[in-house]
Amino acid sequence: MNITKAKITKDNTLVATFKNENEDNVTVEGKNLIHKDLRAAFDELIPHLAFLCEQKEADGKDSIDELPEEIFSTFEVTGYTIGGSDDIGITLVGKRFLKSKKVLNLIAPFTMFNNENEEYEHAFELQQAIDACNYEVEQYLTAKKWAVVQQELPFDESTPTDIGADPVGDATFEEEANEFLKQVAEQTGTTLIVDGKKVKPRHSRTKKVKETAA
Repeated sequence: MNITKAKITKDNTLVATFKNENEDNVTVEGKNLIHKDLRAAFDELIPHLAFLCEQKEADGKDSIDELPEEIFSTFEVTGYTIGGSDDIGITLVGKRFLKSKKVLNLIAPFTMFNNENEEYEHAFELQQAIDACNYEVEQYLTAKKWAVVQQELPFDESTPTDIGADPVGDATFEEEANEFLKQVAEQTGTTLIVDGKKVKPRHSRTKKVKETAA
């Protein structure tokens, strides 16, 4: 999967963009909470955000290991965009939490992975961190790797109960949507955007199951 953009929303869901077989840009707006592994992968980008945005914590530091542990509570990476044709690179997006309780938005300069003119000394480590993020993003989109939310639904066992989701209107994909996109939409309950056009997933009819009291 050729992922070109990924973002964790304020609701802890995922919005991701990738190119399909026809080179169309497909944006998936996830409705499920992200897994902790996805958040951990994004956190590994924090040291690079500090270096690339020339934050004070990175002053005089030569190695990522020299950065203070506090950066993981001071900074947060919320997304990244992969670009470039011959020389692939990355743009990190994040924020710094200030002592005033306000937030300073940060956008790192575009950084190439494999270019002899790239001055960033940790470009290789950055590429590895992005590869790890892309893996977790793909797991979210195709393998249903989401956070598990447990909910208790109290009900009176002496009363027959109808169990079923709210009905959802049927919808069809556009003709150019391929089978892969259909599977992603149906399995993950996401909204797809293909070249700027929203494509709703096809939902199966909801069946109600009636439980009879013992």
